[in-house]
Amino acid sequence: MTRTTTFHARLLRSGVDPQTVTVRASSDVPPRTLRRAAGGGGTLNFDVYALLDADGWPASATYTYVESLSREPSAADE
Repeated sequence: MTRTTTFHARLLRSGVDPQTVTVRASSDVPPRTLRRAAGGGGTLNFDVYALLDADGWPASATYTYVESLSREPSAADE
């Protein structure tokens, strides 16, 4: 059985102050990527971050920004 871990993810993005968020993961290892909700305005927007440093695991891990994704909401999203 896999346990659920709560940890602090430090999110790094060029030109933006670092942000620390609390994340739940259903794994004994840090997730390789995080997808965070961003923006709005009729589309679903997500910022994608990749694992950079897991030296503080399981208490914390550091992620770096990779890209932003967006898509139109489907009927299942409403």
